[in-house]
Amino acid sequence: MGSALVAGWTEAFPQSTQMTADKDSVETQILDEVVFTGNSATRRMGNVQLGAESLEMRSLEKAPVLFGEVDIIKSITLLPGVRQESEGSGGYMVRGGTASQNLVQLDGATFYNPSHVMGIFSTFNEDALAGATLYKGLMPSCYGGATSSVLDIQLAPGNMEQWHASGTIGVLAAKLNASGPIVKEKLSLAVSARRSYVDLFLKMVPQYRSTVMHFYDINAKLRYHPRQEDYIDVSCSISHDNMGISDIMWMDWGNIAGSLKWTSYRGDRWKFMTTGSWTSYSGDMWMDIMGDHQRMNEYIHTAALNERAIYGIADSHELEAGFRTELFRVKSGEWVVNSTREKDIRSGWGNDLWLNYTGDFSERFSLQTGIRLNLFSALKGHSFTQSEDYYNPGLQQGKNGIDKTYVNFEPRLSMKLEVAEHHNLKAGVTASSQNLHAIRTSSNSFPFDRFAITSRRVKPETSWQYSIGYAGMNGTGMWEWSAEGYYKSMENVYDYRSGVTIFTDINLENLILGGKGRSYGMELMVRKNSGRLTGWLSYTLSKTQTKIDGINDNRWYDASNDRRHDLNAVAMFDLTDRWSLSASFLYASGQALSVPDAKYQLSGATIYYYARRNSYRTPSTHRLDISANYRHSGKRFTYEWNIGIYNLYNHYNPYMIYFENCPDNESGTRAVQYSMYGIVPSVSYTLKF
Repeated sequence: MGSALVAGWTEAFPQSTQMTADKDSVETQILDEVVFTGNSATRRMGNVQLGAESLEMRSLEKAPVLFGEVDIIKSITLLPGVRQESEGSGGYMVRGGTASQNLVQLDGATFYNPSHVMGIFSTFNEDALAGATLYKGLMPSCYGGATSSVLDIQLAPGNMEQWHASGTIGVLAAKLNASGPIVKEKLSLAVSARRSYVDLFLKMVPQYRSTVMHFYDINAKLRYHPRQEDYIDVSCSISHDNMGISDIMWMDWGNIAGSLKWTSYRGDRWKFMTTGSWTSYSGDMWMDIMGDHQRMNEYIHTAALNERAIYGIADSHELEAGFRTELFRVKSGEWVVNSTREKDIRSGWGNDLWLNYTGDFSERFSLQTGIRLNLFSALKGHSFTQSEDYYNPGLQQGKNGIDKTYVNFEPRLSMKLEVAEHHNLKAGVTASSQNLHAIRTSSNSFPFDRFAITSRRVKPETSWQYSIGYAGMNGTGMWEWSAEGYYKSMENVYDYRSGVTIFTDINLENLILGGKGRSYGMELMVRKNSGRLTGWLSYTLSKTQTKIDGINDNRWYDASNDRRHDLNAVAMFDLTDRWSLSASFLYASGQALSVPDAKYQLSGATIYYYARRNSYRTPSTHRLDISANYRHSGKRFTYEWNIGIYNLYNHYNPYMIYFENCPDNESGTRAVQYSMYGIVPSVSYTLKF
């Protein structure tokens, strides 16, 4: 039984309901329900929400992985409509959006740039997770703050009956996990930790002894179950990365986040969920080369209170209302260049109200509709912006208070019509807004992308997405298939002005221009759910464009995150009770790229001139990954071996392309492709007891 299925059940009903006097009968009902609904084709077909994907950790463990590490972020990029930014990157793009337009939450706390080692791993240790749900644009009214998608991840609670533990040793990292009761049936704890040890190997090589490269993450969840109708969860997560060369360069980044959630049932129809959360994301980078000292750091601090109240009107009708209030404090950059010091800090206050209804009007027609009201206030004054020790000529100070408030209405609608047995049509529309904008110079996410918060000059980014889809399956649910199409329009999309970089001005508002965007596409998928061979085949055809006055002669141009074709094939085969094999193949069109049309010399440096934005393409990306898993279950111990090969045929996919002077022709320019890695074998060993 997958851990995601168990967690999904216990999230709906407190654990004490499974520990009644009639224990055996209750457990039998739970097992039947979990096996029947779970993450099966029947459940996906019955879900009124279009574009929602539930992720089961047990299935993810079988898919091929990099360096023996199961990664939830890498796994969702194998789904239709979801794409990895580039080979080795930690960000993912959904239906024409950028990675910064995705909301990623862990037990209600928001994570920013959730990646290790510049994107090789995500910050989410799969041993700590119960499951996750991805909403591809069409999202329920209780979610907001993102114009592209929502990834809602849950930490697994501790076992209420007995202690369990596991340990894993891989090529690059080691993991420990423990779960069990502090007070049986009342209080439990689950904790996991992971650390890489690349730095230990580097110290063995003389020329790399001064190189630092390591990461760690820690996750913990405390669950208190005072009575049958209530349970309280306290979750905490810490992730941190360090990379550098002694006395020359250093960078570190990470998230510290936590949440306190109280879930309460009142009677047969009421459910209340109160969540307080906070997040601190920070990054620091410095370089000291030939007496020139440069340093930059940034942070995002948030604190939020979220309340949801759900009322079951009838067996098939449900009404939900809620609110969220959140404070933002964002330092988009702080520079120290020799003796010059500048920084830019902004604050904002977001408030949301929502109402959502879900119901079945017949055996064939279901509806989910709602509205979300977003109010965002840009704050001004010394208490909310920068300290007086630094100078920023672009920021106006004054009395503390609200500088400007924006109001956005966000209607949501999803409908499902069963046209025949095991065949249905779904359609929906969603409006959403976003008040935190990542401004980047490339299509990849980096720890030091600069962030702009909505202000008097920077408006909230808004989007409208329209979707329609068809889904079907055979009578047993072994086979299912789906087709979805979407169109998304976006307003207040921001990009850099031509000829500037992130270091041109400390005031980010002086570097960017706003305009509009559009994205449309089609997603096809065939999935086999049961039998010794399972897996899926998916294909996405899409186009994403941007139009900003002042860029590209005010004409539409392909966005940096535009990918025309995306193909994924995943197969998992149970060879025996102990051995399982898996393979995945992916192909993606090259990303849009700006190429210099001319160059000139200025003070001995080469300056490139770009006449058009994103008018060329990088080479396409493709690779084949394979892995084998061996699992032995004993009375007291269970151990697993994972052997894999990433990029089996050693194809070097582009990670970054830059331009330099051609050594054979002074007037010429050549493009240089940088790739992260070729073929990568891996092995890991896990012991559970």
